[in-house]
Amino acid sequence: MHAFERITLISVTGLPDARGAARALQHSLAQMPGSRAVLCCPQAPDGLAAGIRHVAVAPMNYHEYSWFMMFALWRVVPTEFALVVQDDGWVINAANWNDEFLDCDYVGAPIHLARVVTPEASYWSTRFEWSKDYGRPGCVVTPVQNGGFSLRSRRFMRALIDHPHIRVEIPPPDTVEGNPLTMHWKHRPLLEDVQLSGVLRPALEDAGLRFASVDVARRFSIEHAGPAIHHGWNALQLFGHHAKVRRLARLSPLTLRSEVPLSQLDQWYGEREILQVFERLGYTIEFAPEPS
Repeated sequence: MHAFERITLISVTGLPDARGAARALQHSLAQMPGSRAVLCCPQAPDGLAAGIRHVAVAPMNYHEYSWFMMFALWRVVPTEFALVVQDDGWVINAANWNDEFLDCDYVGAPIHLARVVTPEASYWSTRFEWSKDYGRPGCVVTPVQNGGFSLRSRRFMRALIDHPHIRVEIPPPDTVEGNPLTMHWKHRPLLEDVQLSGVLRPALEDAGLRFASVDVARRFSIEHAGPAIHHGWNALQLFGHHAKVRRLARLSPLTLRSEVPLSQLDQWYGEREILQVFERLGYTIEFAPEPS
């Protein structure tokens, strides 16, 4: 059996317009022969590509999406593994697939948020500030792994069902302020990928679940580049990506829309190099309008 036959590509959205998710599925499926594809959304978009099965779900807000991914994803995936894609995360180059990804129960791009443990303290670090501690003797840095483009085993999808002692807990917000009054959590613990690969990771590992190493995770996918973790790294090795600043705008011609204006591109570490990979793969890049 080819590795792709063990995988279901899946996109979940509670929004009424799922055309972007359908494009990401179609483009990824075309690169992974033998895999399956499922689109979970309230209403199937017109012209849904052959090979993509629609599963109707109720409209969901962002937090309900996280709950679905943590507790219900396994119900709509018939295969051993799920590859989560979205309109802002899809397969870049399936030639970079490596079967070692299937040795893990969860693989996603290392993101800007990480848990840092030193002899003196344990804390969350954001905005890639943890990169200064990465590789430093006596420090254990564990970046959260992005869920928007991620590979998950069936036993990972069922982990919170099969191990009910592992509980999702919502801490009090760090701030409640503004007009209108808004709750804010500094480390985004309500997001499913932060919960699963950050907050709950020690408990899941104790239950036997395997997370990708940082080296494997950064070859699997990227969200944004960090100055320590991606220094000297080759973006041409990427299998996939996910970032809200990159969206699959069209399949013909193949077009990526960057939400970062061209004049601001170099303010995002490594973003120019990432977009150059897309250009080498035949994408046209459209940039957001320049600020007035």
